[in-house]
Amino acid sequence: MMKTKVVALMLLAVTFVSSVIAQFEGKIVYELDYELPEAMEAQRAMLPPSMDMIIGKDNVKIIQKTMMGEQVVITDTKKDETILLMDMAGQKTAIKIPAEEKEKQDKSPKPEFKYDSKTKKVAGYKCKHAVMVMKGDDGEEIETDVYYTEEIPAQANTKLKGLKGFPLEYSVTNRGMVITMTAKNIEKIKVAKSEFDVPEGYKVMTMEEFQEMMTGGK
Repeated sequence: MMKTKVVALMLLAVTFVSSVIAQFEGKIVYELDYELPEAMEAQRAMLPPSMDMIIGKDNVKIIQKTMMGEQVVITDTKKDETILLMDMAGQKTAIKIPAEEKEKQDKSPKPEFKYDSKTKKVAGYKCKHAVMVMKGDDGEEIETDVYYTEEIPAQANTKLKGLKGFPLEYSVTNRGMVITMTAKNIEKIKVAKSEFDVPEGYKVMTMEEFQEMMTGGK
């Protein structure tokens, strides 16, 4: 069961990236806060407390560290291809996910947005406010606040496709969890292309092969 949840969290990270920020290079550090069902409270310590996003010209890299190890998602936004890097207990695995496979994995409905005049600063950036409307697993509509900036001219979340800017604070619901992501630090830096290379020592496999390995072939 825990292994299944790990795979689910990885896939959530994959859907976080949709397109590169063409006029921005740098690093964004998000703080993650969790609202968990009672049955998952015991697993809180295993969830990543933060998420680093490194943005290059044509690539995005997301890094999450947990008690189980490091998870990295590298996306080529031109080809819409993704590679997941898992380093757990010394076992290094690279899972390649082509564009067509990502489309199969992301079955979630697209959100709608209601805009208003509220504003606030997030990580030093002036953000506008919107209410994101999503349908939950039970078909009920879920409304959450989104604060986004127009100073970073792109969106980097397929779940927020259609938002009029780049989200710096918002929440998503996944398998009963509510995850609130808040940008705490934004740094504009030149990012080397090598930042998005797969490091040596990783075994490359498909998502199907990885899931079989995680579930023991069941």
